[in-house]
Amino acid sequence: GTSPGLIMRAAAAALLPLLSRGFQLSPTSPLARVARSSSQLSMTIIDKPYGEWESPITSKAMTAGSVGLGGVHYCNGDIYWLEGRPQEAGRNVLCKYAPENADKSERNGVDVSPKESNVRTRVHEYGGGAIVFGKNEDEIYYSEFATQRLCHLLKDGTSQPITEEGDKYRFADGVVSDDGEVIYAIREDHTNPEPKNVVNEVVSINVKDGSMKVLATGNDFYSNPRVNGNQLAYITWNHPNMPWDATELRVLTLDSTSNKSSDHELIAGSDGDTSIIQPLFHPETGDLFYISDESGYYNIYRKGSDESILPMKEYDFGGASPGWQFGQQSYTFLNDGRIAAQYSKDGKSVLVVANVSDSSKAAS
Repeated sequence: GTSPGLIMRAAAAALLPLLSRGFQLSPTSPLARVARSSSQLSMTIIDKPYGEWESPITSKAMTAGSVGLGGVHYCNGDIYWLEGRPQEAGRNVLCKYAPENADKSERNGVDVSPKESNVRTRVHEYGGGAIVFGKNEDEIYYSEFATQRLCHLLKDGTSQPITEEGDKYRFADGVVSDDGEVIYAIREDHTNPEPKNVVNEVVSINVKDGSMKVLATGNDFYSNPRVNGNQLAYITWNHPNMPWDATELRVLTLDSTSNKSSDHELIAGSDGDTSIIQPLFHPETGDLFYISDESGYYNIYRKGSDESILPMKEYDFGGASPGWQFGQQSYTFLNDGRIAAQYSKDGKSVLVVANVSDSSKAAS
């Protein structure tokens, strides 16, 4: 229990300011006895500026038992996610759902990334999109925080860097080609490290030899490279705009002779005042979908149509994901071709599943 001496010191500390202001105590009151006893206690008063007191409640003590979860991904029959672990110096660990594994955590997962790795990218500094999943179990890649190199995760639990040594490049938001031979990703070039000289581009990366080709360049920022056959869609914008202010959705062909964004087909965002986010090709029809706030709300659109594909026009399907971090996605396509989307209503998240396999307006 708490020691009597500690209680006395606390009580005396509380009484001293009152007594200094002339506050009178009854000689027989318990508080008076505490005040008389305080003269026998050794107390030191220290004045420190606001914010400089040493607190016994440290940030480490507050976060040691917590684990941050995010980056959920379903791949090849398995569920993966990222865990942020403060008790391990804040490193991010890729985990796989394995409830039958003897080494499972309390979250029914096992570590997939190497023991000392930190799965995190610094592109745009906000990061996100540090993991790249292909169609097969052996097609998992990630950005290693210490080096910012893109690494291939091997089946034995180790990893092999596929991009060149050095801290010149950072990578994020990648997708793997259908044949598994190429990764399309955002590359941030820090050859000239001054912030004003950093270059963002969309590149292709050969997974075997690490060779790279610039596919889209010329603007300040890029995100969401998404591939369908010979087409690659991406989001781009320029300073001082942020992705929730004004962006463009453009499409290039992979055999294009120009990597300048100004030469690529402009799909949406031509007015310079619309936020376009989260482009995605339909896996069956090949139609390009995206989210736009042209109506004042983040609605889902299909390329070639001026109308939202869903009737809930006065709700935001962008949710809390206006592109400030890579990897945000508030809708996807199910195996049967239907769309599964999330929007916000009255402070709650609502899930919508709808048929969008034909070019007519979706039925919810």
